Amino acid sequence: MGAHVPMDFDAEEASLPTLTRRRLIQLSAVSAAAIACQPVAPASPSESAAPTSAARKGGTLRTSTLGGLPKVLHPYPEPQNNTTPAADANNLIWANLLSIDYDKTLDWRADPKRDLAKDLPKISADGKTFTFTLRDDIKWSDGKPITSADFQFAWDQASKKENNWVSLTTVVDRISSFKTPDAKTVEVTLKEQLARFLALNIAAAIAPMPRQVWEGKPWLDATANPEVLKPSVVPGPYVIKEITAERATYARNPNWWGKAPNLDEVSFIGANPNTVLELLNTKQVEWAQSFPPAQYAQAKTIPHATVYEWSGATGSYRVMQFNLDRPNIKDRKFREALARSIRRDDLLQFEENLAVPQYGFYTNGSKWKFDGAEKYDFDLAKAKQLLTDAGYKLDAGVLKDSAGKAVKIDVLWPTTSAPRGKIATYAQQQWKQLGIDAVVTGMEFNAFVDRYQRQRDFDIAMGSFSAGLDPDGVTSQIQTGGSQNANGYSNKRVDELLPLGAKEQDDAKRKTIYDEIQKLVMDDLANYYMITLKNFTAFDKKVKDIVPFKGGDILRQNNLQVIDWWLEA
Repeated sequence: MGAHVPMDFDAEEASLPTLTRRRLIQLSAVSAAAIACQPVAPASPSESAAPTSAARKGGTLRTSTLGGLPKVLHPYPEPQNNTTPAADANNLIWANLLSIDYDKTLDWRADPKRDLAKDLPKISADGKTFTFTLRDDIKWSDGKPITSADFQFAWDQASKKENNWVSLTTVVDRISSFKTPDAKTVEVTLKEQLARFLALNIAAAIAPMPRQVWEGKPWLDATANPEVLKPSVVPGPYVIKEITAERATYARNPNWWGKAPNLDEVSFIGANPNTVLELLNTKQVEWAQSFPPAQYAQAKTIPHATVYEWSGATGSYRVMQFNLDRPNIKDRKFREALARSIRRDDLLQFEENLAVPQYGFYTNGSKWKFDGAEKYDFDLAKAKQLLTDAGYKLDAGVLKDSAGKAVKIDVLWPTTSAPRGKIATYAQQQWKQLGIDAVVTGMEFNAFVDRYQRQRDFDIAMGSFSAGLDPDGVTSQIQTGGSQNANGYSNKRVDELLPLGAKEQDDAKRKTIYDEIQKLVMDDLANYYMITLKNFTAFDKKVKDIVPFKGGDILRQNNLQVIDWWLEA
């Protein structure tokens, strides 16, 4: 399954296509910084202090959110519809899965207060078949029971080639059979034995769909199927109350079978980078979910707010992606010259120093990080020599190729991310010292996604990824033909090692495999990895029981912690 998805759950922007299902999000794109200013001890929501029962009565949590409000709330959406606000909403309405929660060691556990299955699955002797037994009391928001037939319906639809996408594809491709022998049993068989953590993620990746509502309707056609835009029946602790151009509000599901949420409603208010924190400052919201790093110091001065910072095992990071099919860019020496013109320490200022240098596709907090690969540290003299060795010549301050043509490259960045724009401009100035004319183009977010990911019409893209807990998450980014391989990278040995790493049961041996993968990928320099972002968010002090968890972010991957939050009068 995909992690390292080009999706920004980082501080100030909407995501590129990520995974709305919490199971998929947990393995993939979830931001939790590797280093924090004031780390909070990891804990699960159940370990937080319990307020008085009187204080737990009702209330609406209002949150300012970037990237606009969701237009589509399909649980298995197309990439262009899977924005951060959609992921947030889906965490509330489509949250239910089989066995989904992390314990403090970041291993899987079953949580009877939230999970559809009674316990973790029974695993066959060959490690390939996972049998889940559903709880007896689970039901949809319309009061009808959730049965294995709803899982089967979801699998039958989501597994169709025309319906699945990005990381869901890598889930489907690894499942040999999906069976529901009776109303309470879901049996998932993988094509081969995989590492335990990865195998559990894949086995439990398919969540149920309300067959009674969706059957016979188009899966993705919003015109013919209004459920795509506004699902009327959902399994989560909240249901849709209202969606307008300015606000999306979700109310308690009256038929929710699990632990009752304390909050009556959760309301998302559309904001931009200039207003997301101001709404908290003026008490128009209780949560500034994501705000630009440039506003971090300001957030710390709001007297009625608390800025949360925490250490995590995963993290979001910035990466410079090279299109390996483009002239000049496809020359490795040319790419290395570009990389060696950048000082990573210089980039920290564009994130208000809320970041640290990064040297590979596993973030600094990951146990899979490899320190033995080439880092491509700043060396302008070597950059110039590399270009000379590759046949380029400097003519009156202009770099020309072997045919005498001036070198010009384009650099794309999404205008929703001011830091990426600043990094792009910085790179432009650095490359000017090499005689390279870099044209920096900021694009509206959806246009950026289309040109960069689907059309692959770029020389260099300023990307932002979110790393997951399992090292296999990088597969779709670096595997030949991978669903997230936007730059056309291909290495036969990497393709051979990736399935070996996915199957290896011994973590030490697995680490050796992924170390070799990292060295190969870094030697090929298809991407230049720049910085790991720190994670932070701000709440009004009257919001209680917020416990940042080292496995994920506050909302999307934190064991559905929103159930435990409450507002102090």
